Amino acid sequence: MRVCHLCDGSVAGDYFRNITAGLTAKGVEVLLVELGSGTAPTWLAKFPGVTYRSLDASGSRKIFAARRKLAELVATENIDILHTHLFYSGLAAAFARKKFGKTIFALMRHHTGVVRMLGSRFHVAADKWMAEKADYVMTVSEAAKRYMIDVDGIRRDDIEVAYLGFDFDQMSPNAKKRAVTRAEYGFADDDIVIGYVGNFAAGKGHVQLINAFDAIKAEVPNAKLILVGRGKLQEVDDTVGRLGLGRRITFAGWHDDVAAVYNAMDIFVQPSLSEAFSQVLIEAMGCGLPVVATNVGGAAEVIENGSNGILIEPDDPRAIAEQVLSLIHSKQLRTALAENGMNSVRERFSADRMVERHLELYRDFIHRNNYPKG
Repeated sequence: MRVCHLCDGSVAGDYFRNITAGLTAKGVEVLLVELGSGTAPTWLAKFPGVTYRSLDASGSRKIFAARRKLAELVATENIDILHTHLFYSGLAAAFARKKFGKTIFALMRHHTGVVRMLGSRFHVAADKWMAEKADYVMTVSEAAKRYMIDVDGIRRDDIEVAYLGFDFDQMSPNAKKRAVTRAEYGFADDDIVIGYVGNFAAGKGHVQLINAFDAIKAEVPNAKLILVGRGKLQEVDDTVGRLGLGRRITFAGWHDDVAAVYNAMDIFVQPSLSEAFSQVLIEAMGCGLPVVATNVGGAAEVIENGSNGILIEPDDPRAIAEQVLSLIHSKQLRTALAENGMNSVRERFSADRMVERHLELYRDFIHRNNYPKG
């Protein structure tokens, strides 16, 4: 079996590393392709049989070049399954579908409402069209599946859920990383460090978290906030300036060893207004953090409220502050949620489980293509 993973951006992340390691160990030939310009991830050196390509065709202006290059790639590489990730990769594959021959086009949806929040009517319509055009559709949570059917109105009854999986040898508590990273950012041993990992984009909840932190630091003078992620938002800068929190918040940018940053935290907050799966929740829980999260996307599929984490409604800074303060004031609660959270995600969201689920679906797709209903 030859499987090509096509992504709008970089394939250097943990998902692609874990899926590559798992599939190649099962005898699957893997091709990693970036729609734009890029370079092969450094970890790819461990997998000499894996092909990497970049198509230099990202964005709306190059969509027809992407279609042509993708059709050529599918033909020359003899791909069995083209598994796409993110908007333009799916769109390019949908446009090129008629030229794929026997190659199966499997589209994976990683989002719920972000296209409706940030895109135009064209983007919303195209998002639905490509999902209906694909041979098969996968998504990352039951919540995302329901959103596709109930909100987007996608007319198909065969959407499959494949949870993401994680390498918990990497995403785990690490006292050495904690000490080094806290020193790097100037956190004292007795500081209470609240953190969030998420790129700066509309709908990610940074402003709500910063407003909540303003109330938290008034009650807990040694509270600090660290925000990890790429990008910049003017509304975030404006809120920080208005509240005078510049010295209390660390904007860490991106950190290649994200597990080290999780380990530097004491409490993790996921304040998003829209998510599909909430990957950062599982990473934080794997690293032994108690978490407070908005009940969006697949968060309720990860967290049992009050048992292995705390769920709150979105866009509610007061609720964030109240729940974080309850954790700060109760070490027993922090410890219980952290231990239960770590155990639950390790059992349910391992990289091995993800690989097995992907392979199960790939085999089923090929079987259905060879023996269609009729």
